[in-house]
Amino acid sequence: MKETKPRSGVSRLLEIAGKRKKLLLLSAILAVAHVLLAIVPYILIYTIIKAMLTPPVDVALIQHNILLAAGASLASYALLYASGMASHVAAFNILYELRKQMAEKLGKLPLGFINKNNSGALKKIMADDVERIENFIAHSIPDFVKGITLPLITLVYLFVTDWRLAISSCLPIVLLAAVMPLLFSKKRTDVLREYHRSLEEMNAGIVEFVRGMPVIKIFGHTAGSFDQYSGRAYRFKEMVIAYIRDVSPGFGIFISFISNASLPVLALGSYLYFSGGITLSVLFLFLILGVGYIRPLFALSNLGSQISLINHGVKRLDEILFSHEQETAGHEVLSDDFSIRFENVSFSYDGKRNVLERVNFTVPQGTITALVGPSGSGKSTAAQLVARFWDVQEGHIFIGQQDIRKVAPEELMRQVSFVFQDNFMFHQSLYENIRMGMDKTAAEIVAAAKAAQCHDFISKLPQGYETFYGSKGVHLSGGEQQRIQLARAILKDAPVLVLDEATAFSDPENEQLIQQAFNKLISNKTVIIIAHRLSTITSCDQIVVMKGGQVVGSDQHTQLLESCELYANMWNAHTRAKNFAITA
Repeated sequence: MKETKPRSGVSRLLEIAGKRKKLLLLSAILAVAHVLLAIVPYILIYTIIKAMLTPPVDVALIQHNILLAAGASLASYALLYASGMASHVAAFNILYELRKQMAEKLGKLPLGFINKNNSGALKKIMADDVERIENFIAHSIPDFVKGITLPLITLVYLFVTDWRLAISSCLPIVLLAAVMPLLFSKKRTDVLREYHRSLEEMNAGIVEFVRGMPVIKIFGHTAGSFDQYSGRAYRFKEMVIAYIRDVSPGFGIFISFISNASLPVLALGSYLYFSGGITLSVLFLFLILGVGYIRPLFALSNLGSQISLINHGVKRLDEILFSHEQETAGHEVLSDDFSIRFENVSFSYDGKRNVLERVNFTVPQGTITALVGPSGSGKSTAAQLVARFWDVQEGHIFIGQQDIRKVAPEELMRQVSFVFQDNFMFHQSLYENIRMGMDKTAAEIVAAAKAAQCHDFISKLPQGYETFYGSKGVHLSGGEQQRIQLARAILKDAPVLVLDEATAFSDPENEQLIQQAFNKLISNKTVIIIAHRLSTITSCDQIVVMKGGQVVGSDQHTQLLESCELYANMWNAHTRAKNFAITA
C-alpha cells in the first residue's frame, strides 16, 4: 500500500473530523439554529423593558413576550442538545475507527517499530492522544460554530440598533487581538513538544514500575526510590510547571479583558443616555448583548490552546498510521518442502551495525537444529527472521524453494509456529488462551492441553478451562504458563517450529513434563531451537554455533567438540556449572 504524506495542524484535524461529514454538518446547522434562538430572548427582554418604560404599559404584550422568550430558550437548549448529540456520535465513531486503524496498522508494522516505541508511549498515543481528538470533534467544532456565528449575528443587530455603542463593544476584541501575540512566548511550541515527550516517558516509567513491582518490594524500595518512575514523574511535573508559568501571564490578561468587557459600553452608554442620545432600554440592551457575545470567544480561546496541545499528539498518531508497512505483496504459497535455508543473510536493527553478517546454514525438513552461542551472537535474531518479525536487509531466507518475502503473510503465519522465551497470558479463560482464535473444537483443545502436560493442573482450577487467568488471584507458575504456550503451538500444528529459549522456566519438578510436551510438539516438524542449556540439545540433528553475528561451526554435538573451539569451551563451562555447589 502506498503511503501518502499526511497533512498537519488544523487541516489534519479537520481531515480526521471529515470522516463523519454529514453528522458534523448536522451538528453545525443545529448549532447555528441554537445561536439564532439564543439571541431571541435578549431581544424580547429589550422590547419588554422598552414597553415598561413607555406608558401606558401594555401588560398583555409583556406577558406574550415573556412566554415567547421562555419558549425560545427551551427550543434553543433543545437544539444545543441535539447539536451535541450529533457531534458526539460522530466523535465516538471516529474514535472507534482511529483506534481500529491503529490496531490494524500495528499488526502490519515490523516488530522493530514496536520495540523502538515503548508500551507507555504507545498507550499515550492510542489512549490519550486519540481521546483528545474525540474531545476536539465532540466539543470544539460545535463551540467553534457557536463562537463565530453568535458574535457575528449579535454585532450585526447591535450595529443596526446603535453603531456608536456597537463600536465601543468591539474595543475589547480589537485590543485583545493586538496584544495577545505579544503575551505568549514564542517558545510555546517547544514547551508543548517537551510536554508530550515527558508524558510518554512518564507513562513508560509507570508501566515499568508496575512490571518491576516484585523486584522493588524484594529489595525494600518504594516508588520514590525507583528512578525510572520517580525521576520521570518529577521531570513531567517540572515541565508542567514551566508550561503554566509560560501561559499564565497572557491567560490572566485575557481573562481580565473578558471580565471587564462591559466598561467601554458602560462608559459611553452612560454618557449618551444622560446627554439624551439613547434611551434606557437601548443602554440595557448593550449592557446585556454587548458583553454577552464576548463569552463564546472564551470557548474559542480554549479551542486554540487545545489545538496546539493535540497537534503534536496527532503528529505522533500519524507517525504510526503513515509508517512504512512491512512488505506484504507476496502471494506465493508453501509447498510440501519445509526445509529452511539462510543464504548470505545480513541484518541490522538500526541500519548501522549488523547483528547478522552473511549467515549461511540449512535446516533439512523434519530435522531439529539448535542455535547456540554467547549472548548477543544473533541466535534469537536469526530465529525471529524465519517468522518475518523483521525483514533481512541483504540475502535471502527460504522455506522450501520460496523466499519468505514472496510468501503471503497469512500463509507464512499458518505454516510457522513460534514459542517465545517470555510467556504471555491474556486476561481471559485458559480455554481461549490455548485456542487463540483458531477454529478448533473443544476436544482438540483438550487433546492439545493433554499433549502439553497441562490438562491436570487446569482441571484442578476453580472453573477448569473456563478459569480466567489473573482474576480472583488465579495465576500460573512460569512452567505452567510455558506449557500453556506449548499447547497453543501443538494445537496450531504448523510444520515449521521455532523455540526461543523455551526451557527458560523449567524446573526439576516439571522439566520432564515439558520434555514430554516437546517430544509431542516437534514430531515430524522442521525445528529451530535457541538454547543456553547445552545438555538439552546434544541429540539434535544439527547444532549451529554463532559468534558476533556469524556462523563459526555447524555439525552434531560430538563432532563440534573436536572441530569448534568455541563450542568445546561452552560445553566445558556448562559441565562445570552442573557440578557447582555452595558449601559452608
